[in-house]
Amino acid sequence: MIQEPINLLEELDSASSLHTLKRDDIDALMLVFAKRVTHVLKIERTNVWLFNHEKDAMVSIGEYDDRNKQFSKNNIIYQNDCPNYIKAISRNKIIVIKNVLEHPYTNELNSSYSIPNNVISLMDIPLRICGELIGVFCFEKTGKVEKTFTEEEQTFAMSLAIVVASNLEARHRRIAQQQLEFALKEKELLIKEINHRVKNNLSILISLLRLAKNQSKNAKVPEILQEFEQRVMAMLKIHDLLHESNNHTSVNLSDYIKEITHEFQQSFNQTKIIAEIKKVDLELTSKVALHIGLAVTEIFLNGIKYGNEDDVNYTIYLKLNKTDEKTVLVIGNTGKGFDFEKKIQQNTLGLSIIKDLIEDLNITIKYPTKENCCYELEF
Repeated sequence: MIQEPINLLEELDSASSLHTLKRDDIDALMLVFAKRVTHVLKIERTNVWLFNHEKDAMVSIGEYDDRNKQFSKNNIIYQNDCPNYIKAISRNKIIVIKNVLEHPYTNELNSSYSIPNNVISLMDIPLRICGELIGVFCFEKTGKVEKTFTEEEQTFAMSLAIVVASNLEARHRRIAQQQLEFALKEKELLIKEINHRVKNNLSILISLLRLAKNQSKNAKVPEILQEFEQRVMAMLKIHDLLHESNNHTSVNLSDYIKEITHEFQQSFNQTKIIAEIKKVDLELTSKVALHIGLAVTEIFLNGIKYGNEDDVNYTIYLKLNKTDEKTVLVIGNTGKGFDFEKKIQQNTLGLSIIKDLIEDLNITIKYPTKENCCYELEF
């Protein structure tokens, strides 16, 4: 029987704080914990061993010897030196040996461990996480007088081993979570850097287009380059928003449409462009956003290119609004309507681009008619 009463809940609570501490703090707490265990069980040594990554050796994470009050760790026992002992802890829930020098499970450790540490009796509890053996919790009696561990002592030791295994599992999970968070942070930084570099490259391309446009002597070239500039600008705005966003993989529809519209208002200030953009909580992946942005760009370009310059009231308009069931984007102008389906059969580049971009997405669209020159996209 245990010689003096022990508060099991108090001991378990003491052990349960191991995984919340730093390495040095854990060593200090294990020392205090080991002193109490050896005192209560009337033994001289207690230690915890864990298998290394290769599973070919066990390394001590804490060894306490009450005879000299010393705490040590990082000693190694190789599996090849004790195959019978390893098999025993793999198969049993608990190993209780009255004389380790004579028992077949442990006599192979006589010269390397038992005799140098003067161990005569032991009670070893295998430590497992999710059924996998990760180490062993050892309680050892030294000297010449053998010890018989009682059922009560065995129950107490197994309870402590469960708590230790639980705390080791918690530490493993914390480490895995930290590694996962670090990997996620690295991924986010990489994505952010990629978006930043793409953005810079597109900015350079826009600068080159503007330079070529200003130096061209051909009257048609500036117009063509201006169209390409706006298409590249639609791509640039995506990476601009991705770089600023928290997840770096999606952009808000309202913010993106606002950026594109503002760019057209700045670049084509001779054309009246009116925008009514309500804030909608709709996030688009970069792929979907690119299709929408290029389609909006083509619609704007067509409205500017084929608008009635003689009409002082000619206006291009854009409206983004959200109802209870859907988000609606309307883009049109006050000019003359046209039959979109009939016009596209003439292999018009701008209209073909719009149709291909939109119909590749899972959204509903209404094209212009002879009565109404506007596009209506429903998300």
